[in-house]
Amino acid sequence: MSTDLSTNLRNIWRRRSGYRDSLYRFLSRRRVLAAITILPALLLFTFITLGPILWAIAAGFYEIPVFSPQWEFVFLDNYAELLAQETFWVSVWRSVLFAGGSTTLQLVAGIGIALLVNRSFKFSNVVQAIVILPYMIPTAVLGFIALWMGNAQWGVINEVLLSVGLLDQPFSWFGNHSTAMIAVILTSSWKFTIFVTIMVLARLQSIPENHYEAARVAGANTFQVFKDITLPNLKSVIFIVLLLRGVWMFNKFDIVYILTGGGPGDATRLAPIYAYELGFGLTRLGMAAAMSTLLFVFLAGVAVVYFRVLEPAKEVRTE
Repeated sequence: MSTDLSTNLRNIWRRRSGYRDSLYRFLSRRRVLAAITILPALLLFTFITLGPILWAIAAGFYEIPVFSPQWEFVFLDNYAELLAQETFWVSVWRSVLFAGGSTTLQLVAGIGIALLVNRSFKFSNVVQAIVILPYMIPTAVLGFIALWMGNAQWGVINEVLLSVGLLDQPFSWFGNHSTAMIAVILTSSWKFTIFVTIMVLARLQSIPENHYEAARVAGANTFQVFKDITLPNLKSVIFIVLLLRGVWMFNKFDIVYILTGGGPGDATRLAPIYAYELGFGLTRLGMAAAMSTLLFVFLAGVAVVYFRVLEPAKEVRTE
């Protein structure tokens, strides 16, 4: 009887070992391993990103009452009404101005800061950490700091300009129609320039030092070294930054809404702010979804033209 028990135990152990080996061989297959690795990220992307995008596209074809679960299918009426509105086109143009001005300022300032902090000097690591600090400050906190600094009554900016004689009386930087957009662009660039600095600094530190040594031996001056060595190596990063910062600043909502709320009047009413007003101010949820879809199509078209015309892939190389 003990022999039969031992035999049964060995058979059970062999079966379990066989199941384990089969499972191991199954999980070791390249396609199965890829599916297991990618599937969680794909599901997360579907529920968090792809799902809301598809929902917004579908909602753009409906008139959605706020207090009723019944959606009324209106097909392209929301799009036709939007495209006929001057307010829509003005908001899109303001978003283009804001994105263009912010991206240009961030690119120029970011490259300049990166070139400065890339130099070897005492406490260079401390300086690099301090430079990155604004990017770590939450956008809401930075917005309220900027509002305090630019306040017409007790803002530090007005106090400094009055003390040096550049102003005769306090000025409301965020409350004046002529300066609100410039003030918002400067404030947003204050925070997001550091993104450009980080990207450019990482590329600068990967350029081989012997390139600069060879240029100095050949008698090249500082400008020639920048033009012939530094700038060509930065082209790939510049192309990436232009696209990313341009798209992100075109869609920027939080810091603009905190600083001005789209005002004064409509001076800083960007396209995302106008879409927000349509959805939550005028309760035109279907039209707000249609506008979001139009902005998505516009940015996708700009990205396609960007890649076709500038061809950034040709500037990217591996060493």
